[in-house]
Amino acid sequence: MTNDFSIRIKFWIEKKGHSILGPGRLAILEAIDETHSLTAATKKCAISFRKGWKLINEINKQLEQPVVLSERGGKGGGGKTVLTEFGKKLVLQYRRIEQKLNDFIKDPSLWDL
Repeated sequence: MTNDFSIRIKFWIEKKGHSILGPGRLAILEAIDETHSLTAATKKCAISFRKGWKLINEINKQLEQPVVLSERGGKGGGGKTVLTEFGKKLVLQYRRIEQKLNDFIKDPSLWDL
């Protein structure tokens, strides 16, 4: 009978009641880290540039130090958007927590019916 059930979780990190990082924000941060471009990251995440910019600004405002830095390009472009070291650590910590939670919910002893 217990093989018919599964547990799914969705979590996010808050600071003083404000969401800092959850699956959507994590996706945009990881896409920025991969592409070094907010434009490319928002395309990859299938969200508007404006929404991506808003999410990044919200994260940066809630924390003591920025997680993302942007440099504007000149006339010919060449700007870039990158995760700071703090941003990379935040993403890594989120993934560690996620792995621990997933390991926990896979424990068959949770289904002690």
